Amino acid sequence: MTIDVSSEIGHLEGVILHKPGIEIEQMVPNTIEECLYSDLLNLNIAQKEYSYFEKVLSKWTKTYQIMDLLSEILKDQNVKIKLVNEVLEQENKTHLAQELLSIEANELARLLIEGWKDELSPLYNFFYTRDATSTIFDKVLIHSMQFDVRVRESIIMDYVFEYYFNVKTFSPSNYSPKANTEGGDILIANENTLLLGHGIRSNKRGIDFLVEHYSKLKPKFNILIQNLPHSPESFIHLDMVFTFLDKDKCMVYEPLIVSNKDGFEVTHIEIDNGKITYKEKPNFMKGLKDLGFDLEPINCGGNNRLYQDREQWHSGANFFCLGEGKIIGYSRNTNTINTLNKAGFAVLRAEDICNDKISMNDYNRFVVTIDAAELPRGGGGARCMTMPIKRSKVDW
Repeated sequence: MTIDVSSEIGHLEGVILHKPGIEIEQMVPNTIEECLYSDLLNLNIAQKEYSYFEKVLSKWTKTYQIMDLLSEILKDQNVKIKLVNEVLEQENKTHLAQELLSIEANELARLLIEGWKDELSPLYNFFYTRDATSTIFDKVLIHSMQFDVRVRESIIMDYVFEYYFNVKTFSPSNYSPKANTEGGDILIANENTLLLGHGIRSNKRGIDFLVEHYSKLKPKFNILIQNLPHSPESFIHLDMVFTFLDKDKCMVYEPLIVSNKDGFEVTHIEIDNGKITYKEKPNFMKGLKDLGFDLEPINCGGNNRLYQDREQWHSGANFFCLGEGKIIGYSRNTNTINTLNKAGFAVLRAEDICNDKISMNDYNRFVVTIDAAELPRGGGGARCMTMPIKRSKVDW
């Protein structure tokens, strides 16, 4: 499949997923924080919830599972040697090389994700496939993750893109060992505009890398940056407070993105034939409008601040576009879903779609709702659990 993503809303033609497995059961209460969680998840329930999510996506587009992709590339002995050695060097476990390389491809793929003995830690967060990589236009950005517990995810994805999809990758790790970016902080507005979050996961050096990269690559380019609160932890990424829904609509956490009462910085970086200028904006929506994106903000949680805070905590602003005006998110955020319905989005239950009671193709604008109690407790939503690799072009 050709890699090409130039917006958040183009018709989805390919996406990478990872079904949560026993890796998320390897946490205990005293390791939750180092695993980057705030609670323990029930795997059986999480998998049932995820199955509806995956089935909806499979009815709409081509889906790939990381476990399958990794198993496939590990069948090549040269790739297997390179990948295992890189992982072990990164984690200071080179003494394990001989034993790991003796394991056949499918089992090795499983161990690299689910963990092995007390030697390789599980990849607790890998079902949030958004974070380790981002498809930006026709290339893939391999993120330099803030926390060591997630670095192996980026290594695996780098090999998947190089050896399965035959795609060129680039990374902030080549710019500076202290440059960090994550996929939840990168939204593609159009072919000449990126939206970035600057918070606890994507830092200034990571943003500097992207500015420098695109200043050399694009004669005219814009980057709009939203500074994010460092607490509570639900503000981890930009896509937890802002996501595109259509050409004319977006989902927002209003207190930050619209009113910006606490005065978090919003910066427009303009690139013009190598010249870089910085302009401060009063809020993110004003910055978008000045760039030509006249979007109607739909409030996560509706107009009640109590529900805005409660539903943002459970990824109420984190929607994923299947196409223009065709989105998917959690049903538990009832005030958000009701607000979307009033804005013209038909509400479709994932279970009804999976059981062929209704068809997404019969609706022009819709929100698919996933019944989820466990998945949101992991700290992410539908956009977090998807890594799109191809979308159709959007005529703005």
